[in-house]
Amino acid sequence: MQKYNIFTKYHSVCITNQPLKTLNVDDKQIIECDKNNFLQIPFLSLLEEKPNKKSIIVYVADIDASIVFLHVIKSYVFVQAAGGLVRNHNNQLLFIFRNRKWDLPKGHREVGEEIDQTALREVREECGLNDLEIVSQLGITYHTYYMNGRHELKETHWYNMKTSEMELIAQKEEGIEKAEWIGKDKIDEVVADCFLSLRDLLDNTELF
Repeated sequence: MQKYNIFTKYHSVCITNQPLKTLNVDDKQIIECDKNNFLQIPFLSLLEEKPNKKSIIVYVADIDASIVFLHVIKSYVFVQAAGGLVRNHNNQLLFIFRNRKWDLPKGHREVGEEIDQTALREVREECGLNDLEIVSQLGITYHTYYMNGRHELKETHWYNMKTSEMELIAQKEEGIEKAEWIGKDKIDEVVADCFLSLRDLLDNTELF
């Protein structure tokens, strides 16, 4: 089964061939499509960033859901990024605070760079860590936004990481107000104040 969740600031559009009865469809708009009509679905309009907009499930009946997803990508400037969920030896998790939201350190992929190396570089730069190791893949998120006169769709690759270091140095020039180690006692509060795409990833991850 395939499922691609594309998030805006306020809602999501899920493109999937997973049976609807297995999904949480409460308070969501359902759109069914097939190989004959998916090109007519107004995805730019569905992904328009508006408050109080319902999340949408696009159920794909008889073709690969990836075909529909690739069709959506063509309408955007596609960019790739990577970042990490870093754990220290006290079993605390690293979060940053930027743009009035809690987030994980991440950044854009540079030309010729392997995506896992992007993740390591960005975490090092944004939080001042040197001893950093990738443990495993965590997942991929997708979100759209309007920036510098163009609509972008960002694919972010996330990795579980570990470090022996405790001192954090927030990269102020990147708009990061603070970097903090978050324990189990505060994690629910922090995750609730993340952007929707990251919140979805973390809600489906066993953090502690």
